[in-house]
Amino acid sequence: MEKEGTKKEQFMKLNFFKKVWISISKFEKYPEMAALGVKKAIIYFTELMLVFSIIFTGSYIYYVSNIAEFEEPDLSFSGKVITLLMDESNIQNDELIDVTNAVGESSKYTIVIALFISFFINFYLITLIDVFVLSLFGLITCYIARIKMNYKAVFNMSVYALTLSIILRLIYLVITTLTSFEIKYFDVMYMAVSYISLAAAIFLIKSDIIKQHLELMKIIEEGKEKIEKTIVIPKEKEKDKDEEKQDEDKNDEEKEEGTEGEGSNA
Repeated sequence: MEKEGTKKEQFMKLNFFKKVWISISKFEKYPEMAALGVKKAIIYFTELMLVFSIIFTGSYIYYVSNIAEFEEPDLSFSGKVITLLMDESNIQNDELIDVTNAVGESSKYTIVIALFISFFINFYLITLIDVFVLSLFGLITCYIARIKMNYKAVFNMSVYALTLSIILRLIYLVITTLTSFEIKYFDVMYMAVSYISLAAAIFLIKSDIIKQHLELMKIIEEGKEKIEKTIVIPKEKEKDKDEEKQDEDKNDEEKEEGTEGEGSNA
């Protein structure tokens, strides 16, 4: 119990970057991470998405400022952002002019903050749905592996299992934003990587359970052997005592017969 408490305290003190490293490289630590609770998992997930959104917002701003091409060369930063967003939404030029006029010459920092908040909310909700989907796959895997695990633990493990996939998605989105490079079926690969991480953790738990069961059986067998020894030894002693008593009785009888024989001869 003390060791488990110490481990939990150690994991509670882990900073964000150490949790990222453990989530990527040490699947066997997922149970300890999951034991920290849903609140800690959500906080970690929020921190991860904040970092994700900050980096992606920075790459998008760089793309708008240095790479994107526009028909009007004298557009302000806010005008460029609005133009790109309108193009992505297939909004007509007349509506674009109305929106640009309404926004006016907004501060660059205001636009950046608005972009960051928009990206954060969007990616947070989409990735949270991925966590729920992955946790359902995790429950199915637990059923196949015949491991009883409550949903909260599977949900927490799913959050940590998505870490590597989220990092890969960030890299992919930054590259696709700055270049025309694309990977077919990236979303499938994204979920596959996270599921492999989660499944690896679940089967490691299964392996630990089997190992603990074997150790327990070994301890029980050793205990049985000790008990049998303590039971057999007294029985053997009692048997020896009975044999000695029988020998003594036999000797006494022989002595009595000898004395009787001598008396009759006399």
